[in-house]
Amino acid sequence: MYLLIVTLRQKFLAILLASSASIAAAQSADDAIRAKDAEWMSYRDAYKSMLWFEKFGKAKNLIQWHLQVFPKDKNISIESLRLHILSKSTHLDLSLDPIGRASLPLLKAAYDENAELVLNQKAGQAGFRFRTSINLRADGIYEIADLRTACEQTLAFQSYMGMTTGTGRKCIGVRFAFAKKDQAAQIEIRQTNQAVQTLTITDNTAVWSETASNLKTGNYLFANASDKGQIITRTTPLVVIALIE
Repeated sequence: MYLLIVTLRQKFLAILLASSASIAAAQSADDAIRAKDAEWMSYRDAYKSMLWFEKFGKAKNLIQWHLQVFPKDKNISIESLRLHILSKSTHLDLSLDPIGRASLPLLKAAYDENAELVLNQKAGQAGFRFRTSINLRADGIYEIADLRTACEQTLAFQSYMGMTTGTGRKCIGVRFAFAKKDQAAQIEIRQTNQAVQTLTITDNTAVWSETASNLKTGNYLFANASDKGQIITRTTPLVVIALIE
């Protein structure tokens, strides 16, 4: 039964991550509400994915789950992307954060009407992904033990969703990402009985492999490090993600 559930989740995720423009079965009955060549995905698929996270029974208090849109064309910026929920009775504009993530509302009417998530880009110029990230802290102080726990929560959820393949995958660290224009970005490591260390931040790097290399990122690795310490960010990162291999 467990293998059957995992297989079903993997199949669902494969459909979810595919370009929705190629999924004819998910098309709305009212195609007139969007341009024929627009990039889009099924709202129902996105809705179901959000429910998977809500129903996940293990600890998830340190992580979150978002729909992200990202340009595939290097000439298109996140700032130029516009995302809408469209159906016969729904026309809702969704705001995007600086890395293209949206807070997706769960709307029964839009689900029932087989609404579409539509981008203001032609098919193939942008894509959709669901992303797991670690909750940001307003004070910029991250306990290393909490970061390790958040990474383990990410791994557990991704395994539940069938997003990890093979055995022996483990958490190796976390990645902090800052805006390219954030000149004050700095990451400090404070551990018991040790001098404060500054983590290297690299310019023109990406958070995820499919996204543009236009951010500043710094990786903190757990290997041989004590959990008794803190990571302190001087400015607020755009996102913190788990590193799993």
